[in-house]
Amino acid sequence: MPALQVREFPEDLYEALRVCANNEDRSISQQTVHILRDYLRAYRAGGGQVAWAAVPTAQPAPPASYGTDEREHRARKRALAFERIDALPPFDVPEGFPEPAELVRSAREERDGAALALWGDAQ
Repeated sequence: MPALQVREFPEDLYEALRVCANNEDRSISQQTVHILRDYLRAYRAGGGQVAWAAVPTAQPAPPASYGTDEREHRARKRALAFERIDALPPFDVPEGFPEPAELVRSAREERDGAALALWGDAQ
């Protein structure tokens, strides 16, 4: 696998990358690949230009530990969400409807095919 070395990498940029990688539970190498992959996807989609709004933005990862108030707030919010779900009317799954594993497999295959086509590797 090729290695990438960047000379004179600005310290502030490296620190921001380190914090971002830490927040997303990735190594700095993994985060660099992730960011470059997103950027290049937007670059190719834009015909060689990047519309910054098109670059996917990662959601910040939650802190490693929450305070008691934050935990209680999240627990209440989750309980309300489950109450709303429980209040929904029941529904019948049609005869012959695919099993969940089959739906997931199909979605993965579709996603992988789209990714390969985007990168020009599809046969």
